[in-house]
Amino acid sequence: MTKEGYLAAIEFFTARPRLLKAAITVQKCCELAVYVIYPLFLAVLIFNKNDFWWRSALVCGVGLVAVSLLRIRINATRPYEKFGFTPLIKKESKGRSFPSRHAFSAAIIAFNIGAVYLPLGIAVGVIALVIAALRVVLGVHFIKDVVFGILAGALLGAIALI
Repeated sequence: MTKEGYLAAIEFFTARPRLLKAAITVQKCCELAVYVIYPLFLAVLIFNKNDFWWRSALVCGVGLVAVSLLRIRINATRPYEKFGFTPLIKKESKGRSFPSRHAFSAAIIAFNIGAVYLPLGIAVGVIALVIAALRVVLGVHFIKDVVFGILAGALLGAIALI
């Protein structure tokens, strides 16, 4: 998205405080849903003696560390740094925009869940797309950040199936 696109989104939401509050609430609820569903998913697998739990936990954990290290190494600027605006989500950190850890985490979790419970995996996948879209619209990531995060999450999620 261009500087004008971000500024238009900020103007749109600033003129509609209830909609802004709703978008931020949806963002937080989606994040919370993913981070509650995944441990429950692992617990169900353990309870049912399904050995996939350890591969899923390992791949998700290693993937998160790898993405975090990549973010540190690349240290890409965030849209609000590059274009000089205040994001609609309270965020003051500098750099580490690429790739989006939120998008990555939600995607890899969705893929892992989908390998065992397809309908729930699809639902979490939709949540991952909502998270990714809102991270861009609310001004804390570029589109490339969330697209790469989702693709990397899906790719590493596939590794868990091997």
